[in-house]
Amino acid sequence: MLAEIEKLLAQVHTESGSDAAGQPSRQRSPSSTAHVHTGIDAIDSDLAHTPPTPARRVIELAGTAGSGKTQALLRICATAAMAPASADVVLIDADGTLDLHRLARQMRQMAVDGGATDSAAEAAAAQALQRIHVFQPATTHALVATLAMLPRYVRERRLRVRLVAIDALGGNHWIDRKEAACLQLKIKRATPWFRLQQLLVDTLLATCQRLDCLAAVAQVLVLPAFASEDERQERVFAVGGREFRDAMIPRWQAIVLRTYVLEPAVCPDGLTRVSFAMHGQPARHAAVIGPWGLRNCD
Repeated sequence: MLAEIEKLLAQVHTESGSDAAGQPSRQRSPSSTAHVHTGIDAIDSDLAHTPPTPARRVIELAGTAGSGKTQALLRICATAAMAPASADVVLIDADGTLDLHRLARQMRQMAVDGGATDSAAEAAAAQALQRIHVFQPATTHALVATLAMLPRYVRERRLRVRLVAIDALGGNHWIDRKEAACLQLKIKRATPWFRLQQLLVDTLLATCQRLDCLAAVAQVLVLPAFASEDERQERVFAVGGREFRDAMIPRWQAIVLRTYVLEPAVCPDGLTRVSFAMHGQPARHAAVIGPWGLRNCD
């Protein structure tokens, strides 16, 4: 399998990431990503002042298990697929636990909130679901290969992709650490796990540049922060009174436009209120999650 991945990624420049797709695209200004609407007020209010750039195209949703990351990601996917100028969405389920019925419920509720009748909402959701292209790579190696093949997939089907969404990035951290030992290193100073992360980061950026699209990534926080301040750690996330460290290599931060930390709280009515905070800043926005999906707070 490694030979296939290396063949797919032969054109990916993994030393600096500056020319990840073989041909630099820094001179090309983004078009489809210039005005991005995610359907989540916490994100849209920021992107209105900080639009994506050719080098920074990733919106990161970080949180612990059950914090609402997946539901927020589905809201973003539904918004892209149901927009007036609707486009195709690539949805990558990195841990194989995605339930598309949740996405369908989110779409139906959004149509109803927009004034549609139940039957019209059902039809709108069915139509939008046809624009969702789902991939379920079993490992991070397969995830890298999937990202590398996306431009060809899109070109052959003449799709117009505005969004690449990845759910549960980092969920296979310990498996990657173990299985990456089989990688044949080209960069001697890098560990096998580090090399795999380089391929992932560079291939994601290259794919977004080739497709001229945005990426939304839900990253699960599973690693506790180091106890000693002397130990190196690039990013620390404070969630629920605990601290977690980043599972990605430093280069990841170079392609991330915004990172939002999600923290849930159960309301007396049984719904879940999720706060959105830009990394390192206090929460300014919140949303509510119920059986119908995620909805912005009034």
